[in-house]
Amino acid sequence: MNLWAISDLHFSNRADRNMNAYGEIWVDHEEKIKARWKEAVRPADIVMIGGDLSWATSLEKAVVHLRQFNELPGRYKLLVKGNHDHWWKGREKLQAALPKGMWALQGTAMELEGQVFSGTRGWLAPNDPCSDPLDQKTFEKEMGLLKAALDQSMELGGEQKGIHLLLHFPPFTTHGQKTPFWELICRYPVKTCSYGHFHMRQEWELIPKGMVDGVHCYLTASDYIEHRPQLVAQ
Repeated sequence: MNLWAISDLHFSNRADRNMNAYGEIWVDHEEKIKARWKEAVRPADIVMIGGDLSWATSLEKAVVHLRQFNELPGRYKLLVKGNHDHWWKGREKLQAALPKGMWALQGTAMELEGQVFSGTRGWLAPNDPCSDPLDQKTFEKEMGLLKAALDQSMELGGEQKGIHLLLHFPPFTTHGQKTPFWELICRYPVKTCSYGHFHMRQEWELIPKGMVDGVHCYLTASDYIEHRPQLVAQ
């Protein structure tokens, strides 16, 4: 069983959200994602999908895309919310609408195939140059959700098994500095941390990747990984 991650899929129902306008890397990106997913992922694998899943404006419309993800290879798909997933109004409501084998993580954790997974959206931290005072309330909420997810992971055996953490926002600033999210992560036995959200080349160059403070870190924004799921663990 392999563990994969990809984020920022940005599937669209509307012509005015045609991602082709965002550069060559986004031309026909939905077809590229599907084809490269099928090349890499096997039926028994697990895929973590790190937010910004769909430009849909309602859950009913987003389900069309979620079903497409579910039809791709992989026994289980785990989801967290991205900042553009405005149709995601609550974890329980979403979970009730998800196909079998798909799970929403929002300040929560779960065990699958002897592995412990936790996830939440994250947010801009106060030390990020792009942060605004208006972000403080959401930052505090997401810090609480991250702690809740990691605490639940410990209850599921995270100390012995290690934790695979899925975020949308990186636990680093746009300039690559560690944030309070990262400080919290380092208090737990996290094995891997996958995140997306960053789409600018300068951000890609500055953000930490690889082994950081004993944690395997992966930037999985779909354009950064050229729409091919990133192998996280085997």
